Formats: sequence, C-alpha cells, structure tokens
Amino acid sequence: MAAKQRDKIIALLSESVEPMVAGEVSTRLDLHVTTARFHLAKLIEEGRVETTTVPTPGVGRPRVGYQVVRQAPTGALLGHLLGQLGSTQATREHAGAEAGRLWAEEHARPVSATDLPDPVTVAAETLGALGFQVSNIMSAFGSHELRLCSCPLRDVARTHPEVARGVARGVIEQALAASSPALSSQYAVTVAPDPAGGDCEIVLRLAPLRRSTTRLEAPLR
Repeated sequence: MAAKQRDKIIALLSESVEPMVAGEVSTRLDLHVTTARFHLAKLIEEGRVETTTVPTPGVGRPRVGYQVVRQAPTGALLGHLLGQLGSTQATREHAGAEAGRLWAEEHARPVSATDLPDPVTVAAETLGALGFQVSNIMSAFGSHELRLCSCPLRDVARTHPEVARGVARGVIEQALAASSPALSSQYAVTVAPDPAGGDCEIVLRLAPLRRSTTRLEAPLR
C-alpha cells in the first residue's frame, strides 16, 4: 500500500508544472496531510522527490514545495546499455547475476570453514553493506524470506527490473559461497518482484535445496 501511494504521489507531481505543497497533495489524493508529508519525506530519502521554496499568496513566509527529481539525460543511456546485455529477459537477468557476484565479492567476509553461519545474517549484512534496506524477514520450515528496498538499483529497476533481480540474486549467492561453501550447497536463491505490485521492493526467499519448494526471493523497485 505504501509503495502504491508513493507511486500516485510521483505521478501527481510529475503531471504538475509547478511544485506542489503537502496540502495540495493530500487534497488531490484524499490523504490526511500528515500521511502525505510522511510519504513525501520517504520519497525524498529515496531520491525521487526534492523540496523547493513556494511563494505564499499575500503576506507570509514561503512554503515548502515538492517536485519530482528529474532524470538526468544519461538515464535514457543507462536503459539502452542495460538492453545490450541480452535479447531476452532471462539473458539479461543472468548477466545481472554475474555482475552481482562480482559486486558482493568486494564486501563478503569469509569465515572459518568449521563454522556454519546463519544464512539470514549473511544475506542481511551483505545487503546492508551494499545499500539495500531490509524491511522484513520471515522464516518458516527452514526457508527464509527477506523483503527489501532495491534502493541502490533503483535506476536499473525502472527500465530493466530483470537485471536488478539478477544482481540481487548474484549478490546473495556470492555472499553465501564466500561465508561458507556449505551454505551455497544447501540453499537455493531466487528473486521476485514485489507481490504488491510496487517498483521499489524486491522479495528474497532462501530455501534448503533438499526441499523442492525452498528458495530465496527478494522484492525490487
């Protein structure tokens, strides 16, 4: 729900020629002004919205206005470059996974071969070191699901979500292998988009290979 509300705010601000104040956003989207300010603050944290000064009609202090952060001209170029990773989504996701492994290799911390680290701890710490925000972790019957914001891959996910999912999968696979060979041989990692339909989160499920239904998935923006 939060992701959908923020998407509506982004759409509203994108359509507006002038910056909008929180009261205007709340009125147009039928939200309490406090709720509107909360979502606007989160969008600022994500780098999608920025503030500016809006003159007050008549006498009074200037108001805080909100506007969408315009995509740099290189944004379109990034989309074209990602498209060159392959002619199919599966090929591009595979390329993303390979890049994710290289990325995680710089941050993974190997441990003694006699130790068997907790896979959830390994995944969460690695994701945090790379700028992801883990919002929820659920574990049941040996399987683990991590819900996270794809913040560092936001620009990638907007045009090629399959590449972003591949990167997230490669990151976790490499982190598990570097922490303990046993972990990589015991768990399968898969990544899926946010089931709620948002474009910011990814769903990660980590499941034992001995079970046919086990896997690691994550939601992305």
